[in-house]
Amino acid sequence: MAITGDHYMAEYDGHAIELIRNNWNKTLKLLIDRKEVASASVALPHDVTLTGTLDQHIVTAKSLNKFPFTEDSIEVDGNVLSVTKKK
Repeated sequence: MAITGDHYMAEYDGHAIELIRNNWNKTLKLLIDRKEVASASVALPHDVTLTGTLDQHIVTAKSLNKFPFTEDSIEVDGNVLSVTKKK
């Protein structure tokens, strides 16, 4: 986990899906094609699930608390996508 946060990217059927953690303002955001579809406060360590839709598909981003780290993933219709951590 980077000190300022993390930025994960995945692609599904030509669409960009991003999960962005900002440690400065303590937020976690799910973006689809650069549009925010869900967000949550992560001021206190806890498991977070964010959900959005892409056409007829359900997009789910999960951040599981494994203190002091987190385990993040992005799924479409229950299928885990390969994610790339952006620097």
